[in-house]
Parts: sequence; structure tokens; C-alpha cells
Amino acid sequence: MRTTRDWEPSRHELVSWAEQKAFGYAVGSVRVLLPERQTVRALVDDYLAAHRREADQRVERGPVPSGVERDLRRALAERLAVRLRTGLSHRAAGGAWGRETERERARRRRDAEAQPLLHAWETYRTSPHGFRDLRAVTRSVFHHTRILILDGSGVEVGQYHEPDGPLTLVDERVRAEALDALRTHGVDVDAPENLASLDGFPDAVVVADGDKWSIRLSKPGVPRSRLPEAGWFDPDSGTLTVYAASLAEPLTVLLLRHGVRPLLVTWGTPHQEVEQHNLRAAVAPAEISPVSSYSRVTAAAQRLIPELHRRWLNAKPDDGEALAARAGSLLPPLIDDAAENSYYRRALEALFAAPVNLAERGPCRLCGRSAQSARPGLFYCHGCCTLARNGVQRDTGVDGAWTEAIVYALRRLAEAEFSGPPSLTQLDRIGVPFEDHALVDEVLLCRFLLPRPGSAVLSTRPLHPARTWTQWLAHAGLLTDGVRTSSGTTTRATDGHLCRSLFERHVDDFLHHRGVAHEPEPAYPRHPELNTTGLRADWRLADGTFVEALGLMTKEAYVAKVARKRELARHHGLRLVTVTAEDLNRLPEVFADWLSRGSVG
Repeated sequence: MRTTRDWEPSRHELVSWAEQKAFGYAVGSVRVLLPERQTVRALVDDYLAAHRREADQRVERGPVPSGVERDLRRALAERLAVRLRTGLSHRAAGGAWGRETERERARRRRDAEAQPLLHAWETYRTSPHGFRDLRAVTRSVFHHTRILILDGSGVEVGQYHEPDGPLTLVDERVRAEALDALRTHGVDVDAPENLASLDGFPDAVVVADGDKWSIRLSKPGVPRSRLPEAGWFDPDSGTLTVYAASLAEPLTVLLLRHGVRPLLVTWGTPHQEVEQHNLRAAVAPAEISPVSSYSRVTAAAQRLIPELHRRWLNAKPDDGEALAARAGSLLPPLIDDAAENSYYRRALEALFAAPVNLAERGPCRLCGRSAQSARPGLFYCHGCCTLARNGVQRDTGVDGAWTEAIVYALRRLAEAEFSGPPSLTQLDRIGVPFEDHALVDEVLLCRFLLPRPGSAVLSTRPLHPARTWTQWLAHAGLLTDGVRTSSGTTTRATDGHLCRSLFERHVDDFLHHRGVAHEPEPAYPRHPELNTTGLRADWRLADGTFVEALGLMTKEAYVAKVARKRELARHHGLRLVTVTAEDLNRLPEVFADWLSRGSVG
């Protein structure tokens, strides 16, 4: 920023808000407030009457004008009065004065809607916030550093915007504790001199991501992007614009707590897109679906999911008329061509482990769009493949009915496709018989319902951090016997075998689900040098093949043990199959020799 020493005033260049603060002077503004129509009319009438009396007095003192001249002056004065009154009437009809305009009705409506908020905020400010053990942490992603405020459970409570703030919070009640956490973290942050006196703050959050700060009304459980906007602050001009006059004072207090003092507080009408956004937020259900995108699932496909959970697919089904119109080229065709779209081709081939038949095309089984297939009769478009891979829902940190849809989808996949809790990698490939088309449709729709880690959209006031995949499996009751250890989660597979990690369980459940007989923890043959401690494999198949699930290859001692096992198997002529986490979505290829024999043992 420029200093006062090298800065010269210019009428062609505006003074920024940062420069005003540096100089210690603020550039003000002028507002013209026009009175009501009746007041202006009375003033005009008084002026004309006084002007007539003054003119009459001048006439008495001077030469008496002729009758024609006197009549002309009177006509001009009356014409001026008529023109002024007509102009005022036109201004009234145009919305400036007089009868109430649509803009004024909208303003009065927003003022009325704000009144309950003022009473609710009084209760909000005196109730406990529920956050404990606040701490500040610095995190860097792709050279982008952020200073976050977390509570004891890992919930993100706020963020300090470097280099000079502000400190934005999901709950304004924790500001004092958040400031202490920043100072403990070594951040030299300024705070209002008397924070306790600024106690008239609203239940609102400040979004300071762009050139202006958006002030949004909090709704627990609702993502920040869906909160209604109550006003905005322009840091460059120091102007706070509120959409309801009664919110001016609490929003001003909120900015003061953020370390800024508005130079001007004004009332304004929200832009059309903001107005539409606020209307959608007002009519939205109390529990908002944390969806990231829309799907076009047909009504027939939706019936594969229980009615209670269908709404979380966020589907906009095409009716028969729309499909017929599209088929008749009345609408622009929706075409996915795997020959030209490499992303589509790879997604389809990954799901079905087969090359796409480029010469064959048909309607998508889930949405009816033009699609291609990698297995006979199974046509799925690029959009549905993408939703199956990425999911539709996002974890908001506040549980609700949408959470039960995730639990249902996990349990259904564990039952119908994997015979146990699936891994994230296993979701990349369909694991049910391709001949059962309806079952393939169902497991794809279940994938729609599953949130993927790293794609969370936390709400304004989350109750818990976004769950990891293991935590979702536990929440669905699929890891009821799991015990967390330093090497992983120990749990029992579907067939009762004890597994020392979820990775081992995924492999064990696959072997059980595909009918491949397997014995857990078989002992390797003894050897005076290679096996003096009683080494064991993870499984032994019916033909004597040993199987190892390699899950700790980053540890030097573990890698050395695996090398001894490989050498031991070579020395005794044993067939050894090793599986890594990257192989979870290609287990059918790894165990192809045993699957081709059917049920073994």
C-alpha cells in the first residue's frame, strides 16, 4: 500500500478505504433526503403566496402596471404552480412520493420479517454456544495457507484471514475464546478495546471471500452458500448496506466486533439474484438436502430406492412427454459419445471392467439419455457414471434424515454386493452379476447416495467434523466389533474370520462373497534362516496358494518381513499372491484363476 509520503491527491483517482485508515481521515458522502409530497406542495404554495405579496408590494411602491401586464404575471405564476404540482404528481405516480410503491412494500415486508429476528437474537446471545477447547492451527494446501479455529472435536469454528484479518466465525459468541486461541498460536491480532460492551450482535456470519463482505443470517444445519443475505459491507468505501432498517444497529455491532467501523450505514434493496436466493432460502424445508448436483433419474429407476430415501437423490425425473420430445428432436439431443469423450469411456470401463462397445448405443437405464455400454444391455450415460463415482450428497456436519439414506445405501451395498463393508476403492467397480440388470441399477443408485470424503460442505454451525469413510461404516453399524489399533481397525469379516485391518476384511469378504474357500492365518514352512519366528500368511486357498494383503509397505520392518516371506515361498515352491490397497477394485482379476473354477473347497 502507498504511504502518505509518496501519495499525492488527485481528483481523477479515488482514495481507497485502506488509505483512508492510514491517513486517519475518512472521505464522507452527501445524502439528499426529500420530504413527503404534502410537505413539498405546502412549501411551494407558501413560496408562491409570499412571492405574490412581495410582487404586489413592489407594484404599490412603483408604477402601476397595465392591466395586460398584471394579467400576464398572474398567468405565469399560476402556470408555474400548475407545472410544479404536475411534476410532483408525476413523481408520486412514478414511485418517489405519494402512494406506496412495490419497492416500499418490499422494504416494509423485510422490516416486518426482521422483527422476530431481533427477539430471537436476544435469546441466542444469552445461551451457551457448545464449543469447547478452541485452538488455532495453520494448514497449507497447494501453497495456500489458512489459519483455522477448531474446537476439541475438530469442528471448524472460524478462520483468520491473513495478513490483517478479519477473524470470521460460525458463531459470534466464541470470539473472545477464538482471539485467545490465535494469540496462543502466535498470531498478533487486534481486538476491539471493549469487546464485552459490543453485546448487541446478531446470529449472523460474515463471508469475506471477495471484494465485499456478505453478511448472512445463520441457520444451523444449512451450508453457508444457502444462507439468506441480510446486508453487505464494502471495505473500500466503508459503507454498510442493510436490507431491513431494524438490522442496521446489530449488523454495525457485528462489524465492530470484526475490527471495522462503517463510515456510512444505509438501507438498500437487494439485487435480483440476491432476492431470489433469499426467497429460496426462506421457502426451503427446515432440513436441507446436502446435495452437490442434480440427477435426472426416471420415476421407474427411483422406485428401486425406498420412498423414504428417494428425495435425497435430488432427482428431476423426465416424464414421458419430455422423453418423447427429446426422441423426436424437439429438444436439443443429450448425447454422450465415448469415442470422443475419453472421460466417459474411462468411467464406464472402470465401473464394468470391460471395453466400451462404441458401435452400440441405447437409452440410459437410469435417466433415459443417450448412452453406451461396456456390458450387454447395460447402458449408462456419462452423467450417471459420474454421479455413481462422486456421489450426490455432501456431509454437512449436522445429521438428519439424509444421514439415514446414507446408512441405508451402505447397508444395502454390504448385503447385496460385497458381503461386508465396502472400501472406497471397491466402489469404483460394480461387484454384482451383470446379468441381473435391476440389481446393477440399484447398486449404482446406492452409490449416488454416498458422500465421498474430501467433498464435505460443512454447515454454518456443524455439530461434528465431516466423517471419514471408516467413520461412515461404523455409523452404519457395519463395524460393530471393530477395535482401533496402531496398525488398523481389527474386526471380524462376514464369515467370522478375524481381520487386523479393514483392508484385510475387504479381501476376506470378497473371497467369501465369490465362494473362494480360504483359511486364515496359515503358517509358513519352517526354515533355519528365513523363518525362525513362525511366520504366517493372511490366507491359504484350497489349492495351497498363500495370499498376503500388503497394507504397511511404508514401514521398513514390515517390508523386510514381506521380503522374507517372498523368499520363503520361492524356496519351498509355494505360490504366493500379494494384494495391495490399489488392487481392491481389481480383485476379480487378481483371483481370476479361482473364480473361473467356481466354488472351491
